[in-house]
Amino acid sequence: MDFKRFFACFAVAALCFTTTAYAAEKANLNSATEEELAADPAIGPDLAAKIVEYRGNVGDFTSYEELKEVEGITDTKIKEINEHFEIKGVASFDCNC
Repeated sequence: MDFKRFFACFAVAALCFTTTAYAAEKANLNSATEEELAADPAIGPDLAAKIVEYRGNVGDFTSYEELKEVEGITDTKIKEINEHFEIKGVASFDCNC
């Protein structure tokens, strides 16, 4: 009985650690290079160039909604981008898309 309880606690702890480690792997959208952005299948080279151009003209993104000002970015695209990139200091994008 004690072994089962230990194993269950270990499994939960391992799951929590894995989830935390995965979340830490997200890159900062505002500091990612064009090459890093282009390497993501949700972004690709054309959209990466537009994101970098926008940042150069306007500055860092301050919200996920602001991403929609970049041609070709929709709510669905933001959700895909948010799987690998984050805007530091901004809560993750949440939509019903």
